[in-house]
Amino acid sequence: MKILVDENMPYARDLFSRLGEVTAVPGRPIPVAQLADADALMVRSVTKVNESLLGGKPIKFVGTATAGTDMSMKRG
Repeated sequence: MKILVDENMPYARDLFSRLGEVTAVPGRPIPVAQLADADALMVRSVTKVNESLLGGKPIKFVGTATAGTDMSMKRG
C-alpha cells in the first residue's frame, strides 16, 4: 500500500510505515502527479480535498489529523 502523508504531520511516517510505503509530500498544494498510484492520503485541515484533487485517482482512504465532519466532502 502506498500512503502519502502531509510533510507537516509529525510522526506520520513512523505511525503508518508498518502499513506500507509512506511518502511525505507538501500539503499545500499536494502534488497531483503523486496521487496517481497512491492508495491512501493523510492530510491536515489546510488541504482542500475535493473532486478536482481526487477525481480519477485510485485513493481508497483519506484521513485527517482533525476532529469533526465539517471539513469532509459530502455526497448526495
